[in-house]
Amino acid sequence: MKFPPISPDDAVCTQTLGKLCSELGPQSVDEFIAQFKTLLPLRITRLNQAHSLHDETAGQDAALSLKSAATMAGAHGLAGLAFLLHDAFRDDQRETQGELIGRIERAGITILAVLGEPGFAERALKAYLGSASA
Repeated sequence: MKFPPISPDDAVCTQTLGKLCSELGPQSVDEFIAQFKTLLPLRITRLNQAHSLHDETAGQDAALSLKSAATMAGAHGLAGLAFLLHDAFRDDQRETQGELIGRIERAGITILAVLGEPGFAERALKAYLGSASA
């Protein structure tokens, strides 16, 4: 199974984060982004450990955790990969697990770079409010 790379333009949905900003405020979203950035490497480590230990239960749990966080962050491509990985753990598809984890690692680098741009939450809010009023 081959997956195309996630481009920086598609890494994070500004509409999703903009809506979250409108509900919680940019400061809360900045805090969420900081937490997401801190936890992403730990989540990937959990996925790698579950894969290497053949621990389907831990793998499914880690994949669902990543899927939930990625969805909330607007990283829909990453959430989709995590969903597929959950199924690969459930179905004991070892080769697919490894490929998806590698893909998640590469996507994570792109997503962290996009989320690391200063003022990202504020720009997302402006874009969201601009589209909501159009």
